[in-house]
Amino acid sequence: MKTISSIVLTTLAIPGALNAQDPRGVPGDSILTGTVYNVFHSEYATDQEFFHAVDRDIPAIAAAHLKDVMIFPMSQWDPATRQLRWTRTDYLVRKIEENHLKFVPLLLKEEQCGSYFPIWKFRELGLWSASDVDNGNPNNRENVDFADPRVYPLVEDYIRQVVGRYGHSPALDFYNVWNEPHYSSTAPHVVERFRGWLLKKYGSLGALNRSWGDDYDDWRDVSPFLNDDWDSSMPQTDWTLFRNELDGELLGRLTALVRSLDPVHPVNANPVGTPFATFGGFGGYNTDNWQFTPYDDFNGASYYPDAWARDHGLNRAPQWFHDLSFDVFRCAAEPKDYILTELYTNAKSGLTLGGYLDADTAREIAWTALANDCKGILWWKWQPFMRGRQSLGRGLTRLDGSLAPRGQAVRDFASVIEQHGRLLRAARLERPQAAIVVDMAGLLKVLQQQGEPRTQTFMYRDIAGVFRALDGANIPVDILRADLGLRPEELRRYKVLILPFQVVMRRETARELEDYVRAGGCVIADARTATLDELDFAYAKNPGGGLDGLFAAERSDWIALPKTFGVHVNAPGVWAGDFDGVDFRENLRVGPEASVEGVFDDDRSPALVRHRFGRGTAWLSAVPLGAGAFEKGARSAADLIVALCRSAGVTPPADYVSASPQIPMIRVHDRGDERVVYVVNAGGEALSGDLRLAYLPGTGPVAVVDLLTGRVLADRSEGAGIRVPLALPAEGVAVLHLKRR
Repeated sequence: MKTISSIVLTTLAIPGALNAQDPRGVPGDSILTGTVYNVFHSEYATDQEFFHAVDRDIPAIAAAHLKDVMIFPMSQWDPATRQLRWTRTDYLVRKIEENHLKFVPLLLKEEQCGSYFPIWKFRELGLWSASDVDNGNPNNRENVDFADPRVYPLVEDYIRQVVGRYGHSPALDFYNVWNEPHYSSTAPHVVERFRGWLLKKYGSLGALNRSWGDDYDDWRDVSPFLNDDWDSSMPQTDWTLFRNELDGELLGRLTALVRSLDPVHPVNANPVGTPFATFGGFGGYNTDNWQFTPYDDFNGASYYPDAWARDHGLNRAPQWFHDLSFDVFRCAAEPKDYILTELYTNAKSGLTLGGYLDADTAREIAWTALANDCKGILWWKWQPFMRGRQSLGRGLTRLDGSLAPRGQAVRDFASVIEQHGRLLRAARLERPQAAIVVDMAGLLKVLQQQGEPRTQTFMYRDIAGVFRALDGANIPVDILRADLGLRPEELRRYKVLILPFQVVMRRETARELEDYVRAGGCVIADARTATLDELDFAYAKNPGGGLDGLFAAERSDWIALPKTFGVHVNAPGVWAGDFDGVDFRENLRVGPEASVEGVFDDDRSPALVRHRFGRGTAWLSAVPLGAGAFEKGARSAADLIVALCRSAGVTPPADYVSASPQIPMIRVHDRGDERVVYVVNAGGEALSGDLRLAYLPGTGPVAVVDLLTGRVLADRSEGAGIRVPLALPAEGVAVLHLKRR
């Protein structure tokens, strides 16, 4: 028998193969549905026991209307021969083929490295003494550095064997190349790579020293660990930016290998959630979602909202948290599609309180994902864990293999997809009219305030508060990354750009914002925006980068205290009312060409300034607008945020009018002249009212069908607008298809 390293596999010769550079998206023309078949082979004493489980489970997966099975692990090691053993996977793949399903090989899962790195390799590669230590980590094998030049050939050999063995199967759908990608090594080969990254960014040691506030005279001495943040935050910022980019580049190396072996089947990776919703620092599982898009064929994500429950008194994640998470996934993926490569199915273990998944929540999350333009879901996992750290956790089934209530909800969802998946796949979210602009350098600067946890998450909270305000009014929002470059033609798509607590402002971004407003756009900025440049130098005059002219106002001083600052607004034709800014308050000197539209309650000094600039408008708030949504007792600025956007011409694609203050989440998708409208009532109160759309192309009566029930709804349209009476139970969902008869 050949050893792994001696096996040579050639590129798959498949008729009609696409060029590896051709764009490939989510396979098929329907919404992708599936589950993960995660097997710890030690559960089964014999192959026959495993075969029996497969014979039960694979037909049951097909009966639940799911179409894809993600397999992990793809093989076993035989300690006696030190060879990979494929008996069980061969049987599993054959049963998938027989049941007319598709499968997804999971190729690399960093923590569970035993698939490519058997335990005897520690000694063979000289890693035993460094790894065989008590470091308090119950999963110490996750510390294997797969990019170590000594280890990476094993990864390559393993991938070659999997692709070579299963790449020809008619049931193969796509490859999950790197599951939950994140890379934490600080080994010398990583530091050396960092030096090359710095040389490319700065060009010379002189420029590096100027940015870092250091005195290096040799590139070989440059280190991310000899920082002096009294002089500059840039060493820490650059190290984090580099590590974020390295995650993507390592994925690129893996996908290049897979594409060289199989240029036909798409590749996918799935970072875990997003720090923009969990408010976490970057590192470990907290990765920059945008960094993976250049390297895969469609984006993925692992979505485990039970993490919210563990951090918030075991309470269920709110609707805005789901919407914000999916919004980040969508925006990071553009122009590609995204799927939930993993969606959670229950609490983490049988001994975990937070994260219990009932049927209503399982249904709501799935439809909320599709409402936010997700094009596929794989539920992790089919059966519960039967041993290990997550014993009795997760799973769509009970221990006997029958569907749990959450599994029944998934089955019902997949049944609708079986009927209407092509329509839902083709329909796309209407292009948002508003965008939030974020600069990663500024976010990292705020996250570095480690002595003050409240301050550390402040930008996240301000961004999320702005998003919550617009989400609550059913105004979709894009998230744009200034640090990745903004294009004028991109900005022109939006009626309003919002800068929540954007402390870093690049001069080129400032020029683009000026041009945008001059041409008729609207910019809304709040406290601390544009105080630093991207190299950590403060602007003597701020808003900096030249934006003092855009806003016709200058900050003279500021107050930072953990308290609220009352503001009264009287902006004729826009909004009148009161709200509380939190923690930060700025003193503004307002130029004669600007108007003061809001004042502080205590001294009537300027708190909100409007400047008509060219054909557009710039608004500057002296307090944060979004963060107050997270403070108990604070009067939220949500109504003001919505009113400012509406004054710029932003309108929700649809409204729900009822006597209740509770508003369902609504998303409108287009397919030509047709509309698909998702309505999710995540509240505990039943609703009865009218769904109203401003416009539907064409003339004549409108046919309205709820795709979930098949029920035909009445059309009470008047003029160009569409009005559909719609009642929703508590935790209810409707997906309406509208087209002219």
